[in-house]
Amino acid sequence: MSNNKKLATLYFDESGFTGNDLLSPNQTVFSYASVESSQEESENFVKYLLNKYHVQNGEIKSSKLLRGNKGKRLIDEVLEHYEGRFKVMICHKKFALSAKFFEYIFEPALSRSNSLFYGVNFHMFISNMLYLELFLKHQNAEDIFSDFAQLMREGKLEELKVLFKGSNEDEPTFLKLITEFAILNKEAVISELSTLEGTMTGKWILDLTNTSLFSLLGEWGEEYEELVAYCDKSKPLDDDQDIFNAMVGRKDKVYMNYEDFKAPITFNLKEPLNLVDSKEYYGIQIADAIAGAFAYAFDDNKHEDKYKLKWKKMGETHLSKTNLFPDISYLNMAIPEVQLNTILLRELLNRSQKGTSLTENMGSYINFIKMQLELEPIELK
Repeated sequence: MSNNKKLATLYFDESGFTGNDLLSPNQTVFSYASVESSQEESENFVKYLLNKYHVQNGEIKSSKLLRGNKGKRLIDEVLEHYEGRFKVMICHKKFALSAKFFEYIFEPALSRSNSLFYGVNFHMFISNMLYLELFLKHQNAEDIFSDFAQLMREGKLEELKVLFKGSNEDEPTFLKLITEFAILNKEAVISELSTLEGTMTGKWILDLTNTSLFSLLGEWGEEYEELVAYCDKSKPLDDDQDIFNAMVGRKDKVYMNYEDFKAPITFNLKEPLNLVDSKEYYGIQIADAIAGAFAYAFDDNKHEDKYKLKWKKMGETHLSKTNLFPDISYLNMAIPEVQLNTILLRELLNRSQKGTSLTENMGSYINFIKMQLELEPIELK
């Protein structure tokens, strides 16, 4: 017998939406928020806030409220009222693009044994390395990411030209290795990308809405037996709901290993997603306020104030476990796993150069390297 509560009515909205443009300098963070509330409670609370703070236009919009202290006080009251009843997914957009790079450049060539690579956090090693190079603004890294972003947005395979043009002598060493791997395995990459052309999945492949909504529903599904979801209307959700429709009436539990925990990839929707207007569904306005608060709190471009500090602290108990944020500890060469992944990248490149299988006996190879590193750790100078 399940110990979960019976039914949750949930409202979802975003802040920082730029669609497929993950290199937008003005919106570096995407925030997707969910809140558990009844329509009656959210309506009463929103009307109370509108009256108390004399909000114009009769609607809570965090993009306007965050411009002044009065609006921030309103949003802060929302967070306090719903504390413990909301969850937020935060995505650093440049890092999200780095993760997409791994998914579509490395995974196709490693698909036969991808669990082995995820098991040693090779994906985090590559994604953080790419992010670091982009963050440091090496020009070729910017070229690679811009080309990749355009390719993924438009599905034009010829946009691989910069990515696959070859390594420059001035490139950082790891970027050379990654670029050369992509060049040597471009047939697998192009084959994977070509399946996206002309599809709705391909149209919104870099958008973070569906990924964030799916992750949050999975986490709510750990607490409630059934979920009813109301989402603010959005193009990505309008175009593709197949993965969510597959969860209607789904009662089995399936998980995926994700770093140091198991992430749920099934949940039980009582009915298909409800795409609604925020003016009529007050819970969407509450979710908008929460999403805006956390986009503000986690955007390094925003000026630090007491609200940013407070809301960032609240993230410790309200953020999703599957946030997409860079963590350069995955690049700390003093850690054996990072040493392993460095060796693994070079081994994959060596196999690619020789034209041999990238996955054959890879499990044994990884275990051998682990054992060698335990016996003779690499001493860093």
